[in-house]
Amino acid sequence: MRWQAAGSASQSVACARGQAATETLVLVAFALIFILPIVFLFLSASGSELSKTSVAQAKISARTIADEAGEVYLQGENARKSILVNYPSGVVNGSVENGIVAIRVEQDGGVVDVVSQSFANINGNLSGKRSAGLQKINLKYVTSCNCVNITYG
Repeated sequence: MRWQAAGSASQSVACARGQAATETLVLVAFALIFILPIVFLFLSASGSELSKTSVAQAKISARTIADEAGEVYLQGENARKSILVNYPSGVVNGSVENGIVAIRVEQDGGVVDVVSQSFANINGNLSGKRSAGLQKINLKYVTSCNCVNITYG
């Protein structure tokens, strides 16, 4: 009889351990059910903000190039300047002609053109995909066309 009591005690301890493990798994499952949607919501919101930040940075870059070109234009003959512009991630292309600086940026699966205008007669070549980060841009007044030529440095 003594052995039977000891056997049933060990069975109840094993059942208690199994029940505790099952309860722990159920709690973890409920926690994941509530936490995962919130994590996905935050990740999608941060991605949206990142694309807005890229467009804002591209606007600042285009405005800086246009303003600095105007400054070189006002200085006239023999004026030249090198500037550093911070490009955001996703810059696909850039162009400069007839006083307009345009930077094309990929955003949320689409493409956004950011445009800035200068009073100066500007032209040049900013074409080609660029990596994110600081870009050296050379601005030079050209007497023959009375314009500012803009190129990557």
